Amino acid sequence: MSLSTLHQRPGRLPAEMTSFVGRRDEMAAIERLLARCRLVTLTGPGGVGKTRLAIRAARAAAPPDGVWFVDLTAAPEPGLIARVVADALGLPDHGAGEPLDAAIDFLAHRPGLLVLDTCEHLIDSCAMLAETLLHAAPDLRVLATSRQPLDIAGEHTVVVAPLPSPAPGADGAPNGGAPSAGAPTAGAPGAGAPGAGRGGTAWPAEGAVELFADRASAVVPGWTAGGDDREAVALLCRRLDGIPLAIELAAVQVRALSPRQILERLDRHVLEVRGRRTALPRHQTLRAAIDWSHGLCSPDERLLWARLSVLAADFDLEAAERVCCDDRLAPAMVLDVVAGLLAKSIVQRVERDGRVRYRMLGTLREYGAERLEELGETERTRARAFEWLAGTLRTAAAELDGPRQRHWLEWHAREEAGARALLDRATGTASDEVLVAAHLCNGRLLCLRGRVGEAWHWVRRMLDTRPVGDAPYWGEALGLAAILAAFRRDLTTARDLAAQAATHPSTAYPSTAYLSDASPVGTQVDGVRPVAAESGGGAGYVRMAEGVIALQEGDPERARELLTEAELLLGEACPGEVIASIVPLLTGIAHAALGDLDAARDIAERTMRDTERAGNVWGHAYARALQGIALLLLGRADEGLAAGRAGLRTMAELDNRLGLALSLEVVACGLAATGQHRAAAGLFGAARRQHEDSGAVLFGPTYAAIIGVVIDGVRAELGPELYEAAAEAGGRTERDAVLADALAERRSAPSAGPGAAPGAGRPRGPLSPREWEIAELVAQGLTNREIADRLVIAKRTADSHVEHILAKLGASSRAEIAAWYAHNARPDPA
Repeated sequence: MSLSTLHQRPGRLPAEMTSFVGRRDEMAAIERLLARCRLVTLTGPGGVGKTRLAIRAARAAAPPDGVWFVDLTAAPEPGLIARVVADALGLPDHGAGEPLDAAIDFLAHRPGLLVLDTCEHLIDSCAMLAETLLHAAPDLRVLATSRQPLDIAGEHTVVVAPLPSPAPGADGAPNGGAPSAGAPTAGAPGAGAPGAGRGGTAWPAEGAVELFADRASAVVPGWTAGGDDREAVALLCRRLDGIPLAIELAAVQVRALSPRQILERLDRHVLEVRGRRTALPRHQTLRAAIDWSHGLCSPDERLLWARLSVLAADFDLEAAERVCCDDRLAPAMVLDVVAGLLAKSIVQRVERDGRVRYRMLGTLREYGAERLEELGETERTRARAFEWLAGTLRTAAAELDGPRQRHWLEWHAREEAGARALLDRATGTASDEVLVAAHLCNGRLLCLRGRVGEAWHWVRRMLDTRPVGDAPYWGEALGLAAILAAFRRDLTTARDLAAQAATHPSTAYPSTAYLSDASPVGTQVDGVRPVAAESGGGAGYVRMAEGVIALQEGDPERARELLTEAELLLGEACPGEVIASIVPLLTGIAHAALGDLDAARDIAERTMRDTERAGNVWGHAYARALQGIALLLLGRADEGLAAGRAGLRTMAELDNRLGLALSLEVVACGLAATGQHRAAAGLFGAARRQHEDSGAVLFGPTYAAIIGVVIDGVRAELGPELYEAAAEAGGRTERDAVLADALAERRSAPSAGPGAAPGAGRPRGPLSPREWEIAELVAQGLTNREIADRLVIAKRTADSHVEHILAKLGASSRAEIAAWYAHNARPDPA
């Protein structure tokens, strides 16, 4: 017990010495549960604020017959629990009779609230006590705090999560480049509440940074965060996982250090940050709090905790089994051991797309890594983790050109944060053969997800840190790097890499030559021989890179020749190579630029048949885009628009940024061809944003010349100012709203200003169905917040819709939207 509670009357709720920050949602949930349930347990990791939240919730509940607070840290062993409870109830110890019986007699007819704080160290005894008291006292309610549930009938749990921290990019921190290994992802602790958006500087209204600022100003009166301090505090809060105890311990250091200095020291001493000397011993350092949790774990749980520390992000059960098992920990044991860690709040359960995964807070992971080092298992466990990743990447690559393509793209999206960390660590340790194959497979998956910038980051880094050798796959790595550089318009680098690839002894691409699931990396599969670059696979990559370079240089005739040759070489050497399925699209663009539209359409339709037969969803969507371009240029606007929308739906499902950009442009061209110029301008702006996010310019000036004609026409129709306003609004609009707009079926409508007759588009004119609905609510005088509440959408989504409506209508105020709506909502004259 801390010094501050020595003279506290037993059973009274402890007085709150500091302000209470955040937790509105948790408070509301506890209030609802206490109104209808008799046992509520607050669970969560050490230091997350369970006790403080329980005290605040109990004070808010304030039942008429009282609240009794039981600090169970005063009971070091099971036999003392009943005595500690009796003391909290104010029942004297006369030496005669059992304290549990006295507690039952006292509570039997009192409708009060009993707070049992810190149950985890005596969990079984606490569970029995709570169950006994609840059976004996029908009007009693119990609010417990524990790092694991009591697990008895009638229990309802509230998981107390870390406080939200500003997301990366919302604090002035750098927001570009490839994501760092193990960086918090959206929805993870530390990713927390959104900031001001791209490159913004706003903080959440409450949460981790508010707690830090409050506690820092208590030790240094008048302290406020400004300038560099804001960024440092935001980074501090993310580094500390939003754990209130850790943040309070760090804030005390403001007496002697700036937030930036505290952050620098945290990188070396995060577990040693020390707080007030009057705090409970287990709360005086973050390490002490975690030591307490560690002491609650079984030997198997401690071992798994340590081994899981090599996984830098959330993970599934299969990953835990593959990475953490050996003679000491069998795969059949892992589920039960994970369940134990879950119950003790060492790992947390997260659910994504109907699949259960687990994650560990960074501070707990760091503690586990220390234990792993003490066991002497760090390098061995890291090697197992990379073997698991590399093996799974190989399997994924081998199955990308088939019906499991979508499965593997979804897998890669789930695992990308952990994969980044493992690839980063393996760069200095893995063999060339294993590392290059893993990077190739990872690069292909990133390309299929439209993340060309990140694919380039990893392949470039590998080439920068490893001298090119004779190991298998180097030729293909150079070829892929050349293609990626060309897509990024770094043509000098692309030419250099293509030249190196052309002269490098190479093997066929890993998915067909070496990546059988039954064969270790580097083992030749029967019937597949290593081949020189000029005999197929490597040469196909070189020709593909050279063809993309020609497109980027605006030479469609040479591009057509090179890409036709690349398709033949890759088809012979690497049948089923999924990256090769984009070559016909590139060839078709060259044909279209040369005016051979029938050839472009024929290539698209042939590729659609081939990819549909193979189950290659990605290649089929790109072929759809080419079909849409060809049909639009042939004057078949409705068919071209339909093809573009079909491709867009698939690209959205695949979350392919580059494919989204291309498909949005095709749909925009279709809308322009049917007279919907404002909608087209918005989609061109949205496509530009997707191009920027993907890190690539797919076809360069050859393609830009085709699209540019349409953009120039739309700009001329609307006027430069209105076009730019609509395009900028489209670039700012949330993706879901952009997709809803692009996929909404419209009738052709002229591009008229507010108040103009909507013509054939009546009643909605250029607005999508959702935008029409929102325009109606604007006309009724609702604010964006009220619109969001009415339609059960985020306020940011409502903001985006209103911006989009203003741009489409050429309006400058909500009043103009209302006037336009009033005019267009009138029924047509009979």
